[in-house]
Amino acid sequence: MKKLLSKFSPNWIAAFLLLGAFVVSAVRFYTVSRTTSGSGEVSGKVIRVAHWQLEPGFREALQWAMDEYNNLPEVKEAGVSVMQTPIAERVYNQFMNVHLISGTAPDIAVKNSSELIKGNALAKFYAPLGSYTASPNPYNQPEFQVEGLPTKLSTFLSDTKWKDTFFDGLQGGYEETLSDYYAIPICTWGGMRFIYNLRILGEVKDYAANLAAEATQPEWMSGLWRTAANEEGYLPEASALAWLKTDEVPQTLGQFMFYCAAVQAYAADNSDAYLVPIAGSKYSANDIATLYSVEFLSAPWKELSLELGKKSTALEALAAFDRGLWSFDSPFLREMIEFQRLVCQFYPNGFLGLDREQAQRRFVLGQAAILSTGGWDATSIYQGIAERSDPKDRFEVNIAIKPLAVEGERWFEFLDMRSTEADAKGGVPFAINKQSPNFDWALDFLRFLSSHRINEGFSQRAGWLPVIVGAKPPERVAAFMPYNEGIPKTFRMQISESTTPANIRNAWSSNLKLVKTGDLEGEVMFERVKKAIEDPVNGLHKAWIFDLIKAKDQSRANQRSMSVERLNYILGEAAAAKRERASTYLNLIEDEGVHLRRWWHELHPSDPYPEY
Repeated sequence: MKKLLSKFSPNWIAAFLLLGAFVVSAVRFYTVSRTTSGSGEVSGKVIRVAHWQLEPGFREALQWAMDEYNNLPEVKEAGVSVMQTPIAERVYNQFMNVHLISGTAPDIAVKNSSELIKGNALAKFYAPLGSYTASPNPYNQPEFQVEGLPTKLSTFLSDTKWKDTFFDGLQGGYEETLSDYYAIPICTWGGMRFIYNLRILGEVKDYAANLAAEATQPEWMSGLWRTAANEEGYLPEASALAWLKTDEVPQTLGQFMFYCAAVQAYAADNSDAYLVPIAGSKYSANDIATLYSVEFLSAPWKELSLELGKKSTALEALAAFDRGLWSFDSPFLREMIEFQRLVCQFYPNGFLGLDREQAQRRFVLGQAAILSTGGWDATSIYQGIAERSDPKDRFEVNIAIKPLAVEGERWFEFLDMRSTEADAKGGVPFAINKQSPNFDWALDFLRFLSSHRINEGFSQRAGWLPVIVGAKPPERVAAFMPYNEGIPKTFRMQISESTTPANIRNAWSSNLKLVKTGDLEGEVMFERVKKAIEDPVNGLHKAWIFDLIKAKDQSRANQRSMSVERLNYILGEAAAAKRERASTYLNLIEDEGVHLRRWWHELHPSDPYPEY
């Protein structure tokens, strides 16, 4: 016995406990998913829907849609009910990974993007839906439509393909690497907007107008006027003074920068240690400085492109640096970095340690004049302001698109045209678990949820933008509707994107953060990024190698898709032929990176393509 105990490892206790917990969890999940509804009542089948959208209004709106579906006569007769499983975003990927692998995942889930379930691996766990999207949505037929719908819209909804009823043609659910639709979005993100506290706006405008009328203006104000002798000023004095006489939020970038400086001075003069111009945080939607990067980096796109007609790539940007087409002395790049540094001075101290909720809370508490975010946060903000205990603390807001520079203002050369939001796609993409025993009912519910009437009702209740053509957005978030004019985002110089070699991307992003916080000079950042690009092993040399590897992998994935779709066609699935043609087209234009070899040969005719 003693000998046996000496060989026993305490680690086995942890292993047995973990195994036991998993078995209990799996059995419980299976039992609940098949025997209970959301109210706990026994039913025949339960279609479980997992998502991470915990914003106010979303769960309630989704529950309304589920209740509407559960009350359909044919659904009640079949003993089917749909219930939701909200899961915190921080653990969502882990939750789905475990349950998809174990075969206990919900029937429907928001398609996640973990390393395990990414790219072609998506097809292992989620069902392709392309063959179902080519037919009209039965829940868009006249008997299900909103009363009084215009005849033209009514006919369109009832006769057109399901995928074409989405404002983006269902691109939000399309997987290019798999040449098929794998998800059904139920809303759209819309564009980024600035939300202004109108109470602070009025107080600061009065404050600034009084100072501007004095015989001697304060130094912070006079230093903002752009003149021949002060090229670093933001706008002409006359423009600022004319704006102060209106009740408008800033209409130009110069007015915006002037307003931020005025808020900062107002807070200092009133000894308000908490009030800041912008509720910035590490959350990208709150980072106004970065939102203007697309416009700055679009300046040289035509000169940098190695193949006009294709979207810009990180490799093209790095190759252009190697060719001397841009440098860290280029005005567009220097001005972009300086712009980000200046804007970040209006953020709270330590903003890189703050998250999305903290930025929202600061704005709702009246401690920030401006918040940048998307439409998904609008309901939370409206609700937060309305629920302030003291009515005196509540305030009105104005939602506006980011302003651009006008002639006579600083940065007009680079920021005279905004980037388009026409590439907006559907969001919250619901996918069907490939192992679900209730595929037909899961598909039926997604059709119901994405029908015109239900999607409009869902959006009105959730306070999110709808995804179906003709559905009316809630009035309080209509300002977030995508802006469809301007510069395509794919035209920007890709210098810190996911396709950039990791060491270059990290050198750029980590050093830029230090510049934005004022802890590093731009010159030092440029030197470090230049060193990373010119690294003989991990720099531009590696970018050429990695892009070719990725192109080969993509081509081989397309070839596998072609084989699968050919088999599906032989087995009788007519729609598979179209997917095979799409994969064939992708295979022809990629052709294992032949365009990369052509680019290299054109740039370096005497040198062989880089290798390890």
